[in-house]
Amino acid sequence: MNESEPAGAPGLPLQGPHWSRGRPPAPPDFLPLRLVLQPSGWSVELTQPDVLVGRHTEADVRLPLPDVSRRHCRFVFADGCWQVHDLNSLNGVWVNGQQVRHAYLHHHDQLRIGGFTFVLELRAADPTEQLPAGDMLRSIADALPDDAHARRRAS
Repeated sequence: MNESEPAGAPGLPLQGPHWSRGRPPAPPDFLPLRLVLQPSGWSVELTQPDVLVGRHTEADVRLPLPDVSRRHCRFVFADGCWQVHDLNSLNGVWVNGQQVRHAYLHHHDQLRIGGFTFVLELRAADPTEQLPAGDMLRSIADALPDDAHARRRAS
């Protein structure tokens, strides 16, 4: 195993934030993916080619509600397109109303992770665009109705 390769059991997919340490640079054809929370419009932009989403405090994108598994899914940009992989989550990953284990993603697809529904925006990277100060993900849990927390099912 070389130094740029993350440690893990041979043949098993890596799960967790340890992959973010020493990540390879984004490929030249990389396009950021924006997840726009419905109906609030709050968004998070995926600016790395491999992003872990889940409830765990060390997930790249944290969705802190019990119906989101600790390591729920992984977004991967490879071969010029975005893909989502369900990591054996309890409540699944849904793309355009269909539960998927793996799916290629397209502009304006609807994605559901636990109780969160997002619309996907694919766009060309603009080096002059300024990202908002602070955390890109603005407390998504605060955008949900107060009673939403009580209805969640933990994984």
